[in-house]
Amino acid sequence: MHAVKWIGLENYIKVFTDNDAMYALGRTILITVLIVPSSLVVGFLLAVLLNQNMKPIGMYRALFFMPSIIPVVATGTMWRSLFVQDGLANQLLTGLGMKPIDWLGYDYAMLSLLIMLLWGSGGGILINLAGLKGVPKHLYEAAAIDGASATQRFTKITIPLMTPVLFFQFVMHVIGSLQIFVQPVLLAANSNSLLSLPIRPNYVFSVHAFQQIFAFNRYGYGLALLWVMFSLILLLTMVVFVTSKLWVFYEVGQEGK
Repeated sequence: MHAVKWIGLENYIKVFTDNDAMYALGRTILITVLIVPSSLVVGFLLAVLLNQNMKPIGMYRALFFMPSIIPVVATGTMWRSLFVQDGLANQLLTGLGMKPIDWLGYDYAMLSLLIMLLWGSGGGILINLAGLKGVPKHLYEAAAIDGASATQRFTKITIPLMTPVLFFQFVMHVIGSLQIFVQPVLLAANSNSLLSLPIRPNYVFSVHAFQQIFAFNRYGYGLALLWVMFSLILLLTMVVFVTSKLWVFYEVGQEGK
């Protein structure tokens, strides 16, 4: 056995000089920037739509929530079968007279990943529905009496009172998106194991750390990568909490208590 050698901060310095690590970090941040707002907006708007006493409301709720309870491996396998060259996605395009797309190729791999991630945002719909049910109806009634339009009631009452719910989801989405791992691997061209490399646009930070630890046995460097990601998540979470007072509103009593 080789003697243990103290290398100090060498692994952490290497993280920021490793081109692959920086590329993976950049892709991870880009995916987070794209998917978090999209998931929040889609989940919120669908919840508002479902809150309009649509019939049968129970069926729609189950339909939108179902993607959230399907195991991620099954979800990834299903979407990969849809996106392969002769999959349903290209069959639909061909039926519409359009050219098939290489969904899993370099140009469209990230779009395919974003579609798959967005499809699984049904959990946010139920959370938003619960929040919408908690908005006092008398506020809408008072605003209507004062002549406020539907748009004004939505922007001045619904959105402000839903910001605590959106804040919670925003934090959870950011944390989850920065840790994304399984979905890019399952969309890989050769996804028969967790060691499969995703196509370059979907090469995210967690995949890079996993490769370093389990494919190349660089345990020290791999753990340094994970600590860097943990520190980034912690920092961003703290920033979100500190800045939340600028856009999150909580209902208070008439005395302001």
